[in-house]
Amino acid sequence: MLRELIQQHENCVYVIKHDNQTIQYAAEELVRYVGVISNCSMILKIVEKYDKRENGLWIGLTNDFLAASCIAGEQNPYDDEMMIEVSHGKGMITGVNPRSVLLSVYRFLFELGCRWVRPGVDGEYLPHTDFRSYAINVKERASYRYRGICMEGAVSVEHVTEMIDWMAKVGFNSYFIQFREGYHFFERWYSHLNNPLKVCSDDFNVELARTYVAEAKHELQKRGMIYQAVGHGWTCAPFGIQGMSWEKWEEEIDPGITPYFAQVNGKRELWEGIPINTELCYSNPEARRKMITEIELYASLHPEVDLLHLWLSDGSNNQCECERCLLETPSDLYVKLLNELDQALTNRGLETRIVFLIYHELMWPPENERIVNPNRFVMQFAPITRTYRQSFAAIDHVPDVPLFIRNKLDLPQSVEGNVSYLKAWRNQFQGDSFDFDYHFMWAHQKDPGYLQISKVLYEDILHLQPLGLNGFVSCQVQRSFFPNGLPMSVMARTLWNKELSFNEIAEDYFASAYGRDGMACLNYAMKLSELYFELNLDQASDRKVINSEVLFSSVNSLIHQFESVIENNRKQDNHCHASSWKYMKLHTDIWKELTHGLELLDKEEVVQAQLVWEDVKKRAWQMEESCHHVFDVYNFVGVFDQVFSARRLEGRMGE
Repeated sequence: MLRELIQQHENCVYVIKHDNQTIQYAAEELVRYVGVISNCSMILKIVEKYDKRENGLWIGLTNDFLAASCIAGEQNPYDDEMMIEVSHGKGMITGVNPRSVLLSVYRFLFELGCRWVRPGVDGEYLPHTDFRSYAINVKERASYRYRGICMEGAVSVEHVTEMIDWMAKVGFNSYFIQFREGYHFFERWYSHLNNPLKVCSDDFNVELARTYVAEAKHELQKRGMIYQAVGHGWTCAPFGIQGMSWEKWEEEIDPGITPYFAQVNGKRELWEGIPINTELCYSNPEARRKMITEIELYASLHPEVDLLHLWLSDGSNNQCECERCLLETPSDLYVKLLNELDQALTNRGLETRIVFLIYHELMWPPENERIVNPNRFVMQFAPITRTYRQSFAAIDHVPDVPLFIRNKLDLPQSVEGNVSYLKAWRNQFQGDSFDFDYHFMWAHQKDPGYLQISKVLYEDILHLQPLGLNGFVSCQVQRSFFPNGLPMSVMARTLWNKELSFNEIAEDYFASAYGRDGMACLNYAMKLSELYFELNLDQASDRKVINSEVLFSSVNSLIHQFESVIENNRKQDNHCHASSWKYMKLHTDIWKELTHGLELLDKEEVVQAQLVWEDVKKRAWQMEESCHHVFDVYNFVGVFDQVFSARRLEGRMGE
């Protein structure tokens, strides 16, 4: 009886009362997971303060256990730091803020052997172990402040909420919902764009998208995560034009608002008919005032937004050419707008932080204007034209920024060329900043093993600090775990701790995701990536100097040989491992056929290649139901439609 009482005492989780949902959720998660992996009943107790006489696991803020004088310096609310001191089922699991407390709980579980290799229940690897047999000591501060993902691709509300849940478990701290309601990303899924075999949802509309955003925000708030919002759309919303997507505007335009549009080639109109791609006449004080009024109203109605993005249009070579605008650079007018917004928010007592964007024409820094209140702003570097075949580590020297020529935009593909603009901005703005990059928007689809893109990402993250960047937000498809989630794990773990080695992360991931033969799977993925890196699907002309016939033959042999390994592992008892092999099987089925089509394309047998690609698309559409949690078919089809169409066009031009 006494032994049972002692054991029950040791199986207790004490949480310091803070009336904070994130800390409470952290305690509940600890109770749930420890109970499962140790096969024991955990008791949760809410207490007023720490009592070292009570054995068990204690959860709370770091200053609940340590004197304030022991905590170094003033904490930025976006910085995360954890401390775990647990020995044989007794001790503290703490963080400097509620979000850090939750991250600390998941880190404790990680040390017990738990892994989350992809979003969803089938991505959980939970060992059977006794938590009381471990001694765990961790005291870490995240290497980077901003560790986030931005909504892109095609998504359901479940995809988004599962992603947010997974992100917290692996150490991310921020999520960005583009536009006000994320409508177009939800529309792509619920209308099943790029998949004619699925029936569209008749009841999907803007209000439903707003409901989905509300659900996502609820999940973010529960985890104490940094909520980033909006971005594009501010150039049209003040004039009653919805900017929810990149679609053309089909309704009539009030003639009274056209004077606010940028004048390009002598005309003031929607740029190519698309509202969010349209710039304004920013030298017009009234145009800026209308934008500021709209942003100010949104900020006042949405205090839950931590970082509000103020972007201009998503077009290019569309800057206003009127006499007044020609007197200033786009960035000078942009900074003028930012300063006026800062003053308006200050006047209303709003502390909302604003993210400004270095992108397209705004890559050139201002010549005369300067940001007056740097503490209000976070700079976002978005090198969308860069290559993902080299990383920031490859930079030998940074060239000078070329002369700005209005509406003659020609941004570089090289990494160093893009970084030159960041360096120029950094000479003027030394405030908070992060990299906003696109590794998993398009480039990942052309790396079937995901190893090469993972290595580029890893090296990019290692080199953020030397570039003066305090984090990374990935603008990407949410379902980028096909065939594996290595790149996403690399992103999460390296942003938290840039001292980890790539091999350490990769080996741990494949062992956790695949179980036995995990290292064989890693070796296969590495070889597949290396072969396709040499084939270089980005530049067809580069393939002329390599022996593509040998490379394609090697890909076919590699896939064929690995199929027996997949077959031997498809029926593993562990649900996580079995699911990983299931996705690998679907992936090889797709890439066997796609490789055949690409080989035909390389031989300039364009018609036959297109027929093969049509078959691959059909197979991807048919199997989407089996793998939609990990594979964005909409994005995949879009990327390779472009690959096959571009080669077909090249063939016609050569006739």
